[in-house]
Amino acid sequence: MTTVKALEVWTAQTICDLGILLSVVSVLLHAGRPYFERILGRMTLRVAADLWWVMYVVLRDGTLFLALLFGLWHLNLDLMADIKIGLPFVPLGTVALAIALVIKVFGNTEEPNRAYRISTLFIALGAALNTAGYVFVMEGPGSEYVAARTAFWQTMVSWRSNANPSLATVTFYLTGVMLLLVGAVVAFKALALMRATANAGGAAAPRTGAPPVAVEKRRV
Repeated sequence: MTTVKALEVWTAQTICDLGILLSVVSVLLHAGRPYFERILGRMTLRVAADLWWVMYVVLRDGTLFLALLFGLWHLNLDLMADIKIGLPFVPLGTVALAIALVIKVFGNTEEPNRAYRISTLFIALGAALNTAGYVFVMEGPGSEYVAARTAFWQTMVSWRSNANPSLATVTFYLTGVMLLLVGAVVAFKALALMRATANAGGAAAPRTGAPPVAVEKRRV
């Protein structure tokens, strides 16, 4: 393997691992919303409260977007053959993250409502699939462990994308169809939104994206 090819493989594997880690960080930030709301309620300055909430939203949704972006980048057969990706867990985790992001973009998930719970559920599912693929398939025990010779771990290791081209191909087609369906939903939602905006004379309806906890000045 040439130096350039080795650097390409190392970079692709690092980005794949980083995407898995970001999905876990995103679900932890979503689960930690009550903590951020409690801190928000203790702030006496409106500017500080706004900055705190903006920072939280950027970190929460930014990690989700990057995790999805890195996951989509690896959903091709060339990279699947070069690096080890936990099949079918990690690709299916990417699909779950895509569904969650679509729900967040086209639904009002800034309030603790049904859309918020569903999107958080899909993020948790995506993080769980990514973690399972990383722990059990991508980083299973090596030959120095006695457990590596058991049928379970041998099966798990055989599901690595660079060791199982047949499973990689099936996973590629399966996730491709699922992502096409998600893309069709995005296109339909976007067209419906543009049509509604045009019918309203170009005036977009206001959204309720303010922090859920009102900040009041403390009495001295």
